[in-house]
Amino acid sequence: MRIVEWALAEPTVTVAVVPIRQLDERAMALMTEQRLVAATRLLGDLEAAGEGKALLVHPTAAVLPARARVSLQPVLSGQDWRDYENQRVVVEAGFGVDAVRALAMVEALRERSRRLGLVLYLASDAEQVVGAVGCFRLPPPHRQWARLQEVDVFPSWRGRGYGDALLAAVLELLVTGGSDTVVVGADEDDWPLTWYRRRGFRDVARVPLTR
Repeated sequence: MRIVEWALAEPTVTVAVVPIRQLDERAMALMTEQRLVAATRLLGDLEAAGEGKALLVHPTAAVLPARARVSLQPVLSGQDWRDYENQRVVVEAGFGVDAVRALAMVEALRERSRRLGLVLYLASDAEQVVGAVGCFRLPPPHRQWARLQEVDVFPSWRGRGYGDALLAAVLELLVTGGSDTVVVGADEDDWPLTWYRRRGFRDVARVPLTR
């Protein structure tokens, strides 16, 4: 009797291998967003395409070229906050937001600063306040990760290179404080997303909009 042996080929399974660093970046970027919106979640690549928020990362030690320079001063006093409120009302008016809602947004930012340790800075050149930027760091053991918020060049100072100067100054501040990576969120249907990408920020995750 002849014995015939059949060799069954095992099915081939293709597994997409995602680098550990990329997974870490996605997880940490999401963690910064969850500090702002606890119930947020990751969106799939095709889910709500063009209608989400992109989370982007950038190394703080990378040098960003800037044709202007600014100094950053933390917003601490009541007068500092009033100065910021006045500017924010003007900024939001450009988006059709009335003064009452703009002031409510500033009050929410003040509460967030107390809750998260977010520090808001006014950016000045040699003469005038030209913009503002906020940032916070994740709690231990992830203090090397930071998040940017409320990045604004005030309307009368736009188009003069202060956006690049603002980014360069806050990255220098963060690297001095021990952060090595910064996260920023940008709505997929708004122009800042392209602006950040052109400055070396990389997309690592998508989350729902929180306007």
